[in-house]
Amino acid sequence: SLGLGGVSGGLGPVANNPLDVVKTRMQKQIVRNGCKPKYTGLLQSCVLIAKEEGSVALWKGITPRLLRIVPGQAITFTTYEFVSRQLSRHESRFL
Repeated sequence: SLGLGGVSGGLGPVANNPLDVVKTRMQKQIVRNGCKPKYTGLLQSCVLIAKEEGSVALWKGITPRLLRIVPGQAITFTTYEFVSRQLSRHESRFL
């Protein structure tokens, strides 16, 4: 269950990272009066980033994020499974 917790914990960030990259770039861009911003929306930004830097750029920063999230989720999942089993085994004591 430790491995399953780690895998499930990693899937969310992998799927969500392109959105975070776009959000960060849109927030950090400098918009000047009378000039169109470089990033104007989600789809346009994804296409532009992939075109200029390659599609792998949408997953920039994923490694440190996974190194932080995966172990925590693995431990949480394993702890939940252990506590759930223990409570089920001793359920009659609590009723």
